[in-house]
Amino acid sequence: MNRAETQGRCRGTDNRVVLRSTPSAPEVHARVMTLPEEYLVRRFNDHWVVLGPTGLFLVGKGEGQPDLAAARTAVTAHRLRNRLAEVVEFVPFIDPVVVTSDSESGHPCAMVELDLLEGLLTSGPEVIPEGELQLLRHHLPAVITEIEVDGGLD
Repeated sequence: MNRAETQGRCRGTDNRVVLRSTPSAPEVHARVMTLPEEYLVRRFNDHWVVLGPTGLFLVGKGEGQPDLAAARTAVTAHRLRNRLAEVVEFVPFIDPVVVTSDSESGHPCAMVELDLLEGLLTSGPEVIPEGELQLLRHHLPAVITEIEVDGGLD
């Protein structure tokens, strides 16, 4: 089997191939929209920007081709950070994340299954101090809207 044929498959405890479906955009949307209240979530093209005390994330979906989704999400996160840096002095690293059942490594961003997405986004140490978090919450929606009005990041 080649990589495309094994996408969405994993080995069970008895070493048999088990099929797993890749989450759809509505499933990913439902998960990010139920994050705790202190997280700002904004839809951005076919991604979601998530900002909270544990960091700034760009969440993409790995439907179809996780390799392409990972590359696109990583590039979009970098470009979004550059645009945000034009209006605020402090911009944290934007962690690109793709939601997929593809468990292979070597992607330019974190690959996570849908059931683990909330934990990835909300657990961990506070990496953005409250003052900087408030500043980013204020400016981020306007930057996203400006990028969308300008025709995106491409």
